[in-house]
Amino acid sequence: MKGKIQMKRRVSCLCLLILIAAFSAAETVPLPPARQFPSSVEVVCVDTEATGYATFQSHNQKVVANSHGIFMSYIRTRDDVFMAQQWRLLRSTDGGRSFSVIYEDTHATNPPVLETDETGNIYLMRVNFQDGNAYLYRFLAEKGFQEPLISVVPQGAAGKYAMRYDPSRKQLYFFSHNNTFHVIGLDGTVHKSCTLLQQGPHAVLQYPYLDVGQDGMLHAAWTTQKHDVYLYYDIHHMCSPDGGKTWRNLDGAPLTTPVVADDTGPAMCITWDDEFENHTWLSSVRVKNGKLHFVYLAQRTPSRQHYMRYDIAAAKRDMDLQPEFAGGMIRLSGLDGFFAARSGKSDSPLFCVMQDAGRIACLVSRDNGGSWQDFARSTQAFRPYAIGGYREITEEGHVIGSFTEQGSPDILARDTKVFFFRIKTDIGIR
Repeated sequence: MKGKIQMKRRVSCLCLLILIAAFSAAETVPLPPARQFPSSVEVVCVDTEATGYATFQSHNQKVVANSHGIFMSYIRTRDDVFMAQQWRLLRSTDGGRSFSVIYEDTHATNPPVLETDETGNIYLMRVNFQDGNAYLYRFLAEKGFQEPLISVVPQGAAGKYAMRYDPSRKQLYFFSHNNTFHVIGLDGTVHKSCTLLQQGPHAVLQYPYLDVGQDGMLHAAWTTQKHDVYLYYDIHHMCSPDGGKTWRNLDGAPLTTPVVADDTGPAMCITWDDEFENHTWLSSVRVKNGKLHFVYLAQRTPSRQHYMRYDIAAAKRDMDLQPEFAGGMIRLSGLDGFFAARSGKSDSPLFCVMQDAGRIACLVSRDNGGSWQDFARSTQAFRPYAIGGYREITEEGHVIGSFTEQGSPDILARDTKVFFFRIKTDIGIR
């Protein structure tokens, strides 16, 4: 247990450094001139007394929407050894204008990750650092999201994780940074658990990511951390055509699990060769219309903010916008952010939300990443941490997400605000 606590403290220190870097960027980058954008960012404060890591892990989904409302998870309080964190599940039935708590509890956990299905059920996964298991909570729409059904995912616990619902196979995938991968039925039954990755001589898995294409292809990506050093080393990708039974590279080359996680392994490397000794952090990955979209920051001097696109059929990178990811006036940058689009609609624009000098900002692409234009930027500047959101456009036509604004560098100080935001798109359904 002592080793686990020390590991958690190290993670806390690493994340604090990330926070400090983000704050510094927000304070030193000059703001672009004000102008009118096609849409606006509506921001709602949902908690004024939360912990500094309330929405930790921007890469996983802690805001979802369905016909029953908008649902959001976060950590409200935490202790210095990560063994007693109060977490909450919120619900809004007025489009995000107000929220109410529908469930809360205290565990040795990080903020839960969320998914939803076609019938409006909510699937929440939390981990437990004490017993090493993950726990799936099923909040059923037919029960009014009360009295969740809870099932165990043995040995699924780790500090970082990703979950993805597969609508074609009606199952969930859970990928944890202890290298384990789990396939789970919607009834909570664990159908498969395996060790998906293994550490390499240079680095180990740190932040896992998942997405599923319209063709049912499962995509896994990850950021690694260099051994014994605070350095996010490189970024990789692989895919599975059969729901996690077998894995391969984009070019079809088969991969044998557990796959070596770092650049010495066979999985496709996303980062440039000259970025290994600089922090590289994958903010988001999204599959859309035969393209694989990545956004990541390489903290070089000067820094490189990448938007990178791969053609899936050709198995080749066909675009890399860097060192800036920008429209006309908006310059997206930072470690946190996400892509959003409407699945199943080939003409759906692709949106990317990150920060622009402390303001929540959004670019849009109407040609599947070929070009990007300004779309929205908040009028208020924040110190945003862990900007994350829903990968889908809501039925009302909004991009939605959440972030934390820390008032003090002390993660235990109760002066942190948690925000929900929404951005009206031009593809809304009324």
